[in-house]
Amino acid sequence: MIRGAPTGRLAPVNALRHLAGLVRRTLLGLAPGLARPDDTFALGWLEAREADVYRAMDARDRDHACRVARRLLARHPDAEPRTVRAALLHDVGKSERPYRVWERVLVHVWTPDPATAGRLPAGLRGAWRVHAEHAGLGAGRLRALGVDDRVVELVARHHEPPAGDEELRRLAAADEAT
Repeated sequence: MIRGAPTGRLAPVNALRHLAGLVRRTLLGLAPGLARPDDTFALGWLEAREADVYRAMDARDRDHACRVARRLLARHPDAEPRTVRAALLHDVGKSERPYRVWERVLVHVWTPDPATAGRLPAGLRGAWRVHAEHAGLGAGRLRALGVDDRVVELVARHHEPPAGDEELRRLAAADEAT
């Protein structure tokens, strides 16, 4: 089974979309020059302090963030501006450390079990830690900058089950589909 692959009635179609996104992210990991973030679009949504953090993100993460925000708006044109801002910032925690090309690819396609993760070489362990904890790391960074509490919460929880939170459900679905 593909990590994070969708389930349910439309699972086969959604699984293909998920796989296509995984392949795209893997290719971008190998060839970062292919990333084309729409920074003008993003900066039109973000507040000044958010824009500074966004600009510091890797181009591949900004590209993905813009795709998530556009997917969110395509599916939900009435989306709250704070949800769009959270979509643009949801992976800001990945900026905690730069990834080597092979690390970026590996953390997207392989999930070590907790026992194995502790035995990884230091560099890969660091890359995996940032990948695994990026939601909390990003939320902490945004909170320290005084970003809106709801944007911080959405960033912190974007990989958690939405449990009745419609904004979170929309963000998580757009992220998963991109």
